[in-house]
Amino acid sequence: MKGIGIALFLSWLLSLAICDTEVAESSALEIDQDIVLPNDDDAPSSTVVDSCVLDVPYDAYSGSTVVDDQSSVKNVDENTNVEISPSIDVKEEISYPYEEKLMIKPLPNNYLLTSFSFRMDSEEFMPGKSALDYDGYGHYTVFPMAFKPMMDRTATRQLHLRFTRGFWDSESWGRLPHDGFKSGGSGVELWAIIEAESDDQAYKQWKILANSLSGLFCASINFIDTSKTTYPVKSFQPDGQLPLFDDTKKLFLVRAALANEPVCTENLTPFVKLFPTKGRSGISTLLDGHKVFDSSWHSLSIDITTECSASGETCKYQMEALVDVVMNVPNVLARNERPIPKPVAGDKLRCDLSKPFDAFQCFPLPEETKVSYSLSKIYGKQILGSNEISNHPSHVCVDATDDWTAYIKIDDTYFSTDDNCFELKSSLNHDVYLESENTSSVIRYESAPLYVSRSLTGYGQDRGGLRTVFKNPHSNPVKAVYFESLPWFMRVYLSTLKLEPGENCDGDGGISLERVMNSTYYLPAVDRARPTHLEYVITVPANTSFAISYQFDKSLLQYAEYPPDANHGFEIESAVITIIEPSEYQMRTATLLLLLSTPDFSMPYNVIILTSTVIGLIFGTLFNLIMKRVVSMQLADRVQATSGIKYKIKMLKQKLLSKVKRLTG
Repeated sequence: MKGIGIALFLSWLLSLAICDTEVAESSALEIDQDIVLPNDDDAPSSTVVDSCVLDVPYDAYSGSTVVDDQSSVKNVDENTNVEISPSIDVKEEISYPYEEKLMIKPLPNNYLLTSFSFRMDSEEFMPGKSALDYDGYGHYTVFPMAFKPMMDRTATRQLHLRFTRGFWDSESWGRLPHDGFKSGGSGVELWAIIEAESDDQAYKQWKILANSLSGLFCASINFIDTSKTTYPVKSFQPDGQLPLFDDTKKLFLVRAALANEPVCTENLTPFVKLFPTKGRSGISTLLDGHKVFDSSWHSLSIDITTECSASGETCKYQMEALVDVVMNVPNVLARNERPIPKPVAGDKLRCDLSKPFDAFQCFPLPEETKVSYSLSKIYGKQILGSNEISNHPSHVCVDATDDWTAYIKIDDTYFSTDDNCFELKSSLNHDVYLESENTSSVIRYESAPLYVSRSLTGYGQDRGGLRTVFKNPHSNPVKAVYFESLPWFMRVYLSTLKLEPGENCDGDGGISLERVMNSTYYLPAVDRARPTHLEYVITVPANTSFAISYQFDKSLLQYAEYPPDANHGFEIESAVITIIEPSEYQMRTATLLLLLSTPDFSMPYNVIILTSTVIGLIFGTLFNLIMKRVVSMQLADRVQATSGIKYKIKMLKQKLLSKVKRLTG
């Protein structure tokens, strides 16, 4: 009887626990829903127990109860005295402020430009209120969670980061993508607008920002210090007015660049992880490091700005991430067919028949103008559906002439549109197929408004020169801002600044340094503390070219300041040219390689070896003189005869024999 009572008691407790759990789950599902429970205070406790299970299906998508017909509503009201509001049936689509687009554009000479664009917004927040407060919190959807605390801690109102490598052929391809404002110079380039009280405080926040970005993108941005940091005056000015959260502070524009920083997969992987799709759906699935960095030119950029409401009570961060890649299509396709480089077979050579050829010599023809390939052949994979988290589906466009045909492939079916733009709305695999009978027929590119090249002059290890050539091939004058930051070991002599006339420059005094340069800002360098900062506004007349040059001295570095590959040289970051008139455009020159006086790093080892040898000889001689004495040959022979091991064995043998004789005698 006692065992039966215990069993009944345990079963009763189990039933109560199950019912309580179901009631808790029901209340969790019904929270914030418009459900009225009349006479709840008068209802007996048995009613709650009996009604803990609701015989109505539950829609997991909307988190609400779905009612099939009116009869079921009536039965529920009779049994449980529950009135269900019609608002429970509302289903709202989940969408976030996120957009992604892919633009494909054929370029001359069988090159292909692919531009990836990702835009996302953060949740609104109140300026001056931190998520670290006791009553504060942070909510994140598509905006990267790593950026907002970084922006808040350093009071950064605008952030711009560039990873760029390769050569953009402006004479063949025209203008840079996005008019050059979304690409940087070779290496890593970073500039930001920081809210602070003073220059020193702004630099401290700038250093924290650089260290944080270095860890986030696995780059050497933490090597940015005062010797590489500048405060631009005319260049890199923001569009519009930025908010100021504290009226007692000011905004500081800070910039730095690392020309020798390589861009590799270690930078692309965290870059892709910033997107809400994480590279697992949408167009971001194409971003593979082996393909992106096996290109002629590539650029990764991130731009974050702060946008506030008209009243200034709420603000949000807007982020735009871009990836621009230029590939040579024949080389990529040939590498897919022959991963190991091998000579082209004789039957596949395209020789010029108008010239002599045989099995040993061949004058090759230009590349074929008839091509057909898919995007999966270029990037090694297909697009894995749409992003599926936004009300804006993934968008793919092909910008080409009528000689090109573009299709979108969904599984095994091909589709086309009049404008060659496609919206990816399903979760199926997508692929873009391109074909053309004449690849030389491309969209007529818009030429760059100005061509600028920069080179080093002079010879020797103690001094040199820098020469910048400006060429305006158009019929309108061009007004631009020239920005240049040089390392401290290039001691510039601004007094040697001069202008060298070029083509279409008459000698009547029409072209002079005073008439070309409107204003100049120059901040000399401080050894190991500040770089040379040079900015000037320049006007290049129509159909004119000229060069501006100056001289500099090369400083000697300390032994520990040389990099491991000192004989390679020191890379000088690109100059930035921002065109103001007649149209806005930004471009950068190529980086320079400066050779400094490099010591023979093997000499310290030679000195160590030579010094050790001399000390060893001196020590050995003194030791012999102190510890040893000079004796005659007879004495030495006698000592040697009585001190060897043979002598000791002989003496021991004699002692043993003598003892044996005594015992036996």
